[in-house]
Amino acid sequence: MAIVDIDENRWPIVIITLSGKESCKDIKDFLSKLESFQSRDEEFCFVLDLREMHRLAPEARDMLFGWLKNADLHELAGTALVVSSPIMRLYLSTVLWFARSLSHQKVRFRHKTMESLNEAYEWSRSCLHLEKPGNHRV
Repeated sequence: MAIVDIDENRWPIVIITLSGKESCKDIKDFLSKLESFQSRDEEFCFVLDLREMHRLAPEARDMLFGWLKNADLHELAGTALVVSSPIMRLYLSTVLWFARSLSHQKVRFRHKTMESLNEAYEWSRSCLHLEKPGNHRV
């Protein structure tokens, strides 16, 4: 499996799998790809599959958070974070809540931590107001 696997076959839902073994160059390439989604001028959602991720290097994590804080994400309808551990789901929800609270900024997109890819996919479909997989928006 690739270190960062980006599956855009279900556009406008993009499924991204991170392993935790990513280097700063991998993260930089990944962020460049994410910016290309923004240039499509279509609403979309990310499903971030973090079930295999155990630890991300601090430099790579800082790069991700820095990008997220400064990126123009006006077309991003939502981000679903898939994590198998209940403790990790609680941790991520808390980190996102604190980040929003401490920055005194409105959330620019919806986000939710979940247990399964199926749940994340269904939540993303609802964010995008999609009727059924493969159908056009309502």
